[in-house]
Amino acid sequence: MMNVMIVEDETIMRLALSTLIDWEPNGFRIVCEASNGRQALEYIKENGGIDIVITDLKMPVMDGLELIDELNQMTGTTPHVVILSAYDDFEFVRKAFKRGVNDYILKSEMDPNVVLDLLNRIKHDCEVEQTISRQSGEIRNGERVRLKQQTIREWLEIGVGSQFDPSILENLNMRLEWTHITVSLIRIEGFAQVQERYGSSIGEFVSSVVKSIDQVLSEVGTGEVISWNTYEYVVLLSFRTSSLMYVRQSISQIMDQIIFVLKEYINIQVTIGVSELCGELKQIPEFYLQARKNADLRFVINKNRIIYPEDAEYFLKQSGETLIGKEQALLDALKEGDEQSVLQELDNMFTLIKRSASMGNEVLRTRYMELLMILVKFMYDNGFVNNKEMNKIESAYQMAWQVDSADKLQAWISNLAQQLLQEMGKKAGQMNRVVAIAQAYIMEHYDEEITLGKVSAFVHLSESHFSTLFSKVVGKTFKEFVTKVRIEKAMESMKKEPYLKIYEIAERTGYASTEHFSRVFKKTTGMSPNQFMRSVSK
Repeated sequence: MMNVMIVEDETIMRLALSTLIDWEPNGFRIVCEASNGRQALEYIKENGGIDIVITDLKMPVMDGLELIDELNQMTGTTPHVVILSAYDDFEFVRKAFKRGVNDYILKSEMDPNVVLDLLNRIKHDCEVEQTISRQSGEIRNGERVRLKQQTIREWLEIGVGSQFDPSILENLNMRLEWTHITVSLIRIEGFAQVQERYGSSIGEFVSSVVKSIDQVLSEVGTGEVISWNTYEYVVLLSFRTSSLMYVRQSISQIMDQIIFVLKEYINIQVTIGVSELCGELKQIPEFYLQARKNADLRFVINKNRIIYPEDAEYFLKQSGETLIGKEQALLDALKEGDEQSVLQELDNMFTLIKRSASMGNEVLRTRYMELLMILVKFMYDNGFVNNKEMNKIESAYQMAWQVDSADKLQAWISNLAQQLLQEMGKKAGQMNRVVAIAQAYIMEHYDEEITLGKVSAFVHLSESHFSTLFSKVVGKTFKEFVTKVRIEKAMESMKKEPYLKIYEIAERTGYASTEHFSRVFKKTTGMSPNQFMRSVSK
């Protein structure tokens, strides 16, 4: 049962609210009524136990805004505040919103169903908060883990700022020291099969991988892991010595244990690229890139193993001029989707490869494997790898080691790149069609309740994917586009039917609240609905 307090200086309004709905059968109980904010505040401080405060804004002694300020300063759990608003209270409502209040009831539109829906939503939110409170220890730990992973990702991407405070390691319970750090990139092999096996439960797979790795790190007492994406995971390890022999031995033991656990309990195999020993946390981004490049060598050294910096150095010395680091022009051409440029850059790569011919066929094949690795990484990074493409890639690897003709292999690689461009074109066209369907739906249903969830479900995409795609194609966010359509339709109605009331136009364009419609209209057009109607009627 939720305890409700009504704060209103008008007796009639208090009576209207208290008899508006069947409170107790719906899970609510009015425990107190006050005629001003001071009375309400004193009751709450003395008795507590109030879950929801429904308060007027304009009252004697202490008004609603002052009451909200006082409640915000209280320690512990404070009531959820709902304000009673009149049409001419806009400035007060705006100030209330700035104080953290998001729920309001228009005095002129106190529909029982609307009020009950609002209260039920608050009740649901409070129940969630209570659940969180009961599990506060676990939730706090979960929040700490989330912040920890976000912090580590920022370190890897942009580094550590000059104002970094080492105490954050302790505050976030990180199993890391400030110095002597290594970065390892763990890449899952055969991920297409993993995706097929888990399907829509891929999130559970990611969670299992992170938990398994974290369990190993917890047992050895050092290291943190984050999921970089569904098939790559980054591990940071730190040591209290810079002894390379000790560090290498420790890394080997830890990584071997991780490989064993992932194989034994999740049935996956991995390749791990390891960086050199990093002097300070500030150097992490460059060492992360080194670990990634070492992991990338799985395509040309061997998969299902640990690749240390010395392994990579030895391989590159033995195999002539590597293509790694010379691929940017090819990647740019692929991103642009320019077939002629792609083929030209491939020819440039083929020319570089042929310079290694004097070093023997094995080295020559290795260079082609590197080129395949570059193409495959691009496909992974841009979401073009599925079972069909994986089969093509496996065929390419086999051909690279078996074919006797470099020209034949080059033709095969060029064909693979052309197929990739075709797939990219198809995907872009499909995505544009999805957005066009969503736009048509919005144009047809703008006068109804339109949510991101409803439209994303209509086009069979997740909310996050649809939101990103929509913004990219349209150049506006989903919310901005819906607002644009509604306001344009409102302006059309005003021009064609100037005799309509503002509330009628609001209802026609999907706004349940005239006040909300007026705010959005003015923000979008620079004038109020009444001003616009006067301007078009001249």
